[in-house]
Amino acid sequence: MERIARYSPSFLPFTVLFHLMMCLVRVIDGLFFRLKIEGREHLEGLGKGILVSNHTLLMDPAVIAHAIRPRRSYFTMLAETATIPFLGTFVRLLGGIPIPRCSASVRILEHGLAEALSALGFVHFFPEGECYRWNQAVRPFRPGAFLLALRLAVPVVPLAIVLHEQRVLGRRSIRLLGRMIRVPPRVVVVIGSPILPEPDGRGASRGDPGRSPGLRRKAEALAEAARVQVQCAIDERGGSRSLYRGPMPRLTRSAKAANAVNAAIPTGR
Repeated sequence: MERIARYSPSFLPFTVLFHLMMCLVRVIDGLFFRLKIEGREHLEGLGKGILVSNHTLLMDPAVIAHAIRPRRSYFTMLAETATIPFLGTFVRLLGGIPIPRCSASVRILEHGLAEALSALGFVHFFPEGECYRWNQAVRPFRPGAFLLALRLAVPVVPLAIVLHEQRVLGRRSIRLLGRMIRVPPRVVVVIGSPILPEPDGRGASRGDPGRSPGLRRKAEALAEAARVQVQCAIDERGGSRSLYRGPMPRLTRSAKAANAVNAAIPTGR
């Protein structure tokens, strides 16, 4: 079986490319998004955990990587995205790990994510399952990431990506290279308090752990607690709900493959 987290810090290109890209990301975050980060103290003393957040910007992984530095995280993505020539390899070198398409996905991910957590300490999921561009009304969180947190007995750290409208010379859009471009929003990343899961329940089921009713109910409750924490952080800081631009088209080779991946548990982008 191929390792889910193919690259580790011991692989030099993995580390070098990440730090080179972070130099560019920090410029973009400061210049375009005017990024503000709150709650970094919640990561202090936390050796490992599963990060979850709303998914509202194409650059969400880069923004989150900036927010948690000097810590690092792997980011889950659709398995189909990993197969796109050049892009798939590039994203994996930056820490992307694909969600496998098979009935045993929970057990495969439990083993693979345990390795990933040992390597970097954190793995990030987008439990909404889609990128809803500039959305500030958080969609229901799918339970997959939280099921894994229970199985692996690691805390869940909710992060809220809060957006505020920006204007240039009083205008929401500017003309660039002959096209009207929407002024990007101002971004605040709020790192929330870790949520400690109950005992993992490894002995609860001899079959597929994802089908244990009791464990799944715990995962669903944990997912809702994380979603509420994210939504409250957005609402308390006045995240603008008027910015919503609809779901982002997926970067996949075929809709059929994308639907198959989307049906897997857990899912992420």
